[in-house]
Amino acid sequence: MGSDPAPFRRPPVAALLYGLLLGAMAAGQLASLDEFRAALESYDLLGPLVPAAQFGLPIIELLVAFGLLLSRRLPLRAAQAVGLAGVLVAVAWATLAVQAFARGLTVENCGCFGGFLTQELRWWVLLEDGYMLLLALLAAFSLGVGLTHPASSRSSSRSRSSTRPGKPGSADGSSRPKPRSESRVVSNDR
Repeated sequence: MGSDPAPFRRPPVAALLYGLLLGAMAAGQLASLDEFRAALESYDLLGPLVPAAQFGLPIIELLVAFGLLLSRRLPLRAAQAVGLAGVLVAVAWATLAVQAFARGLTVENCGCFGGFLTQELRWWVLLEDGYMLLLALLAAFSLGVGLTHPASSRSSSRSRSSTRPGKPGSADGSSRPKPRSESRVVSNDR
């Protein structure tokens, strides 16, 4: 009698949506590598790194997509790493678009989906990148990525575990102050 594997649990909504988006982007880019390369070159930023980005970016997007979709099965630190990697992917796309737009470059295909769903770089593409970054941040936060220092979160969880549940008002559950023990009372009769 072996134990049954844990049932599949859906990832948080933001992680699910962002994972599906990144998976679709990676699939489009990998299915049209030549068009994707031309799109990356049109940003005029990567120079000799274009061939590495042509293959590397879709592979990273695919890995992050799988990680987001399977995030409930991953250890907490691995899920958080996937969330952070997703934010970095969104930052990379936003950086490409913002710098090209600010420099007035003509980018006929933003390249997000490779040779599919092509669109010229315009101001609304910057909004789309902003939405993508927001979705990436929401996905990361839903996977436990926070802005607190790890040591402070450990000490706050320790203090929470040392209190007993009960009525609100004090750590021991009672809402009335406890009388002092006689052994703690200091006498001034000496």
